[in-house]
Amino acid sequence: MPTLIEARGLVKHLGGRRVVDGVDLVCHAGQILGLLGPNGAGKTTTLRMLYGFLQPDAGRIHVDGIDLARDLVRAKRSIGVCTQDDTFDGDFTVEQNLTVAASYFRPRPTDLARRVGELLDRFDLRAYARQKPEVPLSADELADFARTFPALRYEVRVPTLDDLFLKLALDP
Repeated sequence: MPTLIEARGLVKHLGGRRVVDGVDLVCHAGQILGLLGPNGAGKTTTLRMLYGFLQPDAGRIHVDGIDLARDLVRAKRSIGVCTQDDTFDGDFTVEQNLTVAASYFRPRPTDLARRVGELLDRFDLRAYARQKPEVPLSADELADFARTFPALRYEVRVPTLDDLFLKLALDP
């Protein structure tokens, strides 16, 4: 299977403290890679380096064969990021949330209307496309939708999820 993420020797200092210390990891297509550890262990900082939000102080990252330090824009076309925070706007419809969110990200997705339609179908939200998110969705569905749609704005090969799987695994 092809390698989608490879990181070697990642180091990051924040606030004068080393928060990531020599992380090596590899994730191939079809695999799920989890970072486990206590609060403050550097999991989110490592993820932020993997998706290009933070630059490592040392080490190298390749995403889908692309060196993140050399071609961040091209690499970001393969990465979808889903943070642990809700990212929807209750003043907009479900469809508008998808469209507005995608317009903020760089590089912008191509053929946005088609991609929004695919996401509405993928999450069985077509019937709710013109409603505000709070109306048709339960609290859990709303939280999952809000956390998930930014990661799917492109046809990504490397979805990056921060705390989502833990929530899905532990919520009754």
